[in-house]
Amino acid sequence: MENLKSQNFNYMPVALLTLMLCQDGQIEKKNHKCGTSIHTEIISGQRAVVECNRDYLKKIIEVTLFLARQGISFRAHREDELSLNKGNFKETCLLMSKLNENFATKFQCKTNYTSWSIQNQLIDLCAKNIVDQIVGEIKECGIFSVMCDEARCFRQEQLSLCVRYTNGLNVVERFLGFIDVSMKQDANALASAMTNFFEKNGISQSIVAQSYDGASVMSGQFNGVQQKIKTQHPEAIYIHCMAHKVNLLIMDMCKVVKVFVITTNIVFKL
Repeated sequence: MENLKSQNFNYMPVALLTLMLCQDGQIEKKNHKCGTSIHTEIISGQRAVVECNRDYLKKIIEVTLFLARQGISFRAHREDELSLNKGNFKETCLLMSKLNENFATKFQCKTNYTSWSIQNQLIDLCAKNIVDQIVGEIKECGIFSVMCDEARCFRQEQLSLCVRYTNGLNVVERFLGFIDVSMKQDANALASAMTNFFEKNGISQSIVAQSYDGASVMSGQFNGVQQKIKTQHPEAIYIHCMAHKVNLLIMDMCKVVKVFVITTNIVFKL
C-alpha cells in the first residue's frame, strides 16, 4: 500500500485498486496463454490505425490527381458549412464519403486533410513527381530541345518552359513549368532563368535545338537568348516557332482581307 501511495494512487479507493489489479492480472494471464502480450496488442492496434490513415490519404491523393488531370478547379469562393457548393475538391470527397464508410469516418473528423494548404502541398508533390519522371526520361535520352515563351499573369511575368526529346522511338513534348521573370526580361535574365531551372532539376544533358518567337530579345543573332544558350551549348540550333509564324501569317491575312472588303464596298457604291 505504501508503494501505491508513492505513485499517487492514494486518492483511489482500496477496493477499486484491488479490482483493477486483479483485472490486469487476468488479462496478462489470458494474453500469456494465447501467446501474445499487451505490448503486442498495442502494436497491432497502432498498425491498424496507420493503415487506415494511409488508405484515407491515398484516396485524398487520388482525388487530387483526378482534378489535376481533368484540369478542374479545386476550390470555391466559399467553403464553410453554410455553403451550397464547397468546391470540386471537397464536393468530390463528400461524394466518396457516401460510398465508403471508412473514408466517411475520417472525412467527418475535425482534422481531415482537406484544407487549402494541404491541397497545395499535394499538388506540389504531384507536380514534383511528374517533373522527376520527365527529368529521368531526358537523362535516358541524353539530348533534348527547349521551347519557351513569355506569358503575363496579372502582375507577374512568367516564362513557360517546354522540352522535346525522344522516349524510345517516340518523339514527346513535355511542359516542365513556369519560371517567374518579373524582375527582368532581357536576354541575359531569361537565359539565366532557363539554365538555373535546368540546374535546379538536375538536367545537365546537351541542348541540340531551341525554339522561340521572333522577338529580338529571344531570336537575336548576337545578343538574343538563342545566342546566350549557344555559348553554353554550341550545337543548339535556333528554329523560329512555327505556331508563331502561323499566327503572324493569319494576322497579315486579316489585314489584307479587311482592305479588300473596304475596297470592294467602295467599288460597289460607285
